[in-house]
Amino acid sequence: MAIFGAAYYPEQWTPNDWDEDLKIMKDMGLTSVRLGEFAWSILEPQEGKFDFSLFDAILEKVDKAGMTAILGTPTATFPPWLFEKYPDIVQTTKTGIKRIIGSRRQVCFSSKEYRKATERIVTALAKHYGRNKVVSAWQIDNEPGHEGSDLDYSDLSLVSFRQWLKKKYSTIKTLNETWGNVFWGTQFDSWDQIPIPYATLASGYNPALIQDFFRFQSDELISYIEFQASILRKYTLNQTLTVNLFPSPFLAVTDFEKMFRFLDFVSWDNYPVWGNQPTPLPPSFVSSTLAYSHGLKQIPFTVMEQFTGVQGHDTLGYLPAPGQVGLWLVQAIAQGANRIYFFRYRTARFGQEQLCYGILDHGKHLTKKYFELKETIEKVKLFANDVAEIPVSAEALLLHDIDNSRNYKHQPLSDGLKSNPVPFAQVGYDLELAKWFSATQIWNVNTHFVSVNSKILLNNYKVITLPLYTMYEKSFVEDLDEYVMQGGTLVLGYRAGIKSKDHWMDTEPVPGQFRKMAGIEVHQFESLDSSQNVGVRMGIIPMSSSKFCEIIEPKTAKPFLNYFDSKKHYSGKVAGTVHNWGKGKVYYLGTSLSPIGLLLVYRKILKSAKVKIQFLGKDIERIYREGKEFNYTITMNHSNYSRWVDWQRIKPFGFHIKRFPK
Repeated sequence: MAIFGAAYYPEQWTPNDWDEDLKIMKDMGLTSVRLGEFAWSILEPQEGKFDFSLFDAILEKVDKAGMTAILGTPTATFPPWLFEKYPDIVQTTKTGIKRIIGSRRQVCFSSKEYRKATERIVTALAKHYGRNKVVSAWQIDNEPGHEGSDLDYSDLSLVSFRQWLKKKYSTIKTLNETWGNVFWGTQFDSWDQIPIPYATLASGYNPALIQDFFRFQSDELISYIEFQASILRKYTLNQTLTVNLFPSPFLAVTDFEKMFRFLDFVSWDNYPVWGNQPTPLPPSFVSSTLAYSHGLKQIPFTVMEQFTGVQGHDTLGYLPAPGQVGLWLVQAIAQGANRIYFFRYRTARFGQEQLCYGILDHGKHLTKKYFELKETIEKVKLFANDVAEIPVSAEALLLHDIDNSRNYKHQPLSDGLKSNPVPFAQVGYDLELAKWFSATQIWNVNTHFVSVNSKILLNNYKVITLPLYTMYEKSFVEDLDEYVMQGGTLVLGYRAGIKSKDHWMDTEPVPGQFRKMAGIEVHQFESLDSSQNVGVRMGIIPMSSSKFCEIIEPKTAKPFLNYFDSKKHYSGKVAGTVHNWGKGKVYYLGTSLSPIGLLLVYRKILKSAKVKIQFLGKDIERIYREGKEFNYTITMNHSNYSRWVDWQRIKPFGFHIKRFPK
């Protein structure tokens, strides 16, 4: 059964508010609350002295209201007394700034003292609430790795990094050889000589060092979450575990697919617009993040924070149009969410998030958002319940790889692949993969978005897309080769298969490990900045490309895309090819096509692979779902205008759910 709930902070209101708040939520159609993720100072006001009275009281009221709760472990912030006693528990940024008390997500995951404190509070919580029938699940920490907290350059981190390297390489000689430290004469004699890649004024660090540092930081965070999970597993009964993630999917260097292997379900914080953004993220980008969440465990997931109102910490932006907040809710369910918790029930009157507007504003006046979401819940409830336990099916697959995401943070190759919306974010990889996701989404083809490290049956898909797979795993390349030989269709992007996971470049011409499979070679290329576009043609159909342009030399492949730009000396050269390989086909795109260009190319690819396509308009999204009793199409209008689809008028930011017999 689908669950609708809200993030609720009883500690920010008086006990006189609680009963009324729960009644307002129940009247809206909510049956669950998330509690406690920032309440450490309340739960442990002094070291080793616990006070559960506030949460005992609110959980009793939640129970009487016939609702459930997800309880958070409160480790994303810590009490001032803990920092006062152990000042080294905080992170240091790349530029040397200590992330002191007063904000959030500033903890050093390498700190033994912080782990001891974590063990104490989580054990106490688990013992106290681990068999409480009102608590259905635990959210471990809150958005771990967000706001730059995935990278720590502190002294404690340096010590742990050296220990991690010693465990991985055993000898300093092996490390020197693997990293290629003969370059620039940086052969280390001892582990204590190895630095952390701090900020530099000019030339950077060895990319192999940076890549391993990112891997280490991922392992530190994952081990911290696993540490908490092991405590909860020990003391809880019939309570599931999760962690809530955050936009954008590859914002952090953390391997979240690996993290969720020991958790029960995925949670995602869904913010299609935030802060001073003048417009929301494109619907296809939002859809890709939801598909990513589904793909981490390939089962239905939870939206732990669903956008409800204008939100920001210091500046505000876009006001959603009537129906748009409800439509984002429908989109999340259509892409596989079976639990939705709105952020937040009521807007805080004080603190850093007093501008993060929730379902209600600062008072208790029932808002337009309240009524819009209440109406939407009533409309989708039967559909949501029917599909709640069934994963989304798909004929197309888009693959992502955490090592390549990390690689493109420190070696983006092109200014066009750089994107830094905030200082701690480099999300060029995210944006590029979202664009490739849109190539199938615009044709209303259900598409899975899954890690290359997941246990997936490639033969379940008619078309597999693999962009920016520069660093390769040879065994996975072999799996893809077998998939194509048996009749599958593989689409490769530029710079594919040319660098090992140790950061050594291949001696074979681009596309390296895929050279024979793709039937091409690339010896010349051009990197473009964010302002440059190059004309491309598919037959007589013009389109444009950006970011990177490889000049493809077909060997056994057939060209179907050519550069067509009088300003470029390689005008007329090949930009894209198709190659028959066994019973299947390999398409290779040597450039980053525009969204319209990808749309046109994927029309050719999908039709050739016998995938049913349907273009309903650039603002229309349709998803197919299977339920226990019925099958469904969910058609969503992401525009400010009415649209006619299949003789059905869909109002601005409206939706239509059609069910079919199974």
